[in-house]
Amino acid sequence: MVKVQLVYTKTCVYCPAAKQLFKDLKKQYKFDYDEVDAMSPEGQKLVSKYSIMSVPTIIVDSKVQWVGVPQKDKVVSVLAGK
Repeated sequence: MVKVQLVYTKTCVYCPAAKQLFKDLKKQYKFDYDEVDAMSPEGQKLVSKYSIMSVPTIIVDSKVQWVGVPQKDKVVSVLAGK
């Protein structure tokens, strides 16, 4: 199963749109999904590991797939193609 991690901050103006996109996709597709605050201890580990400089950052199967809010059709192709 595809594992998706969305790294966000509470002050990010784009993060709510990214969160909503993945919540909507969860209704149609099966994938593990986790939202991680970049300021949390877990988030700081991801920021360091993946050299995250901007949020939202979406990590798919341990690889940074998108920075920013991705287009829905691109996310669907990744979720359906795995």
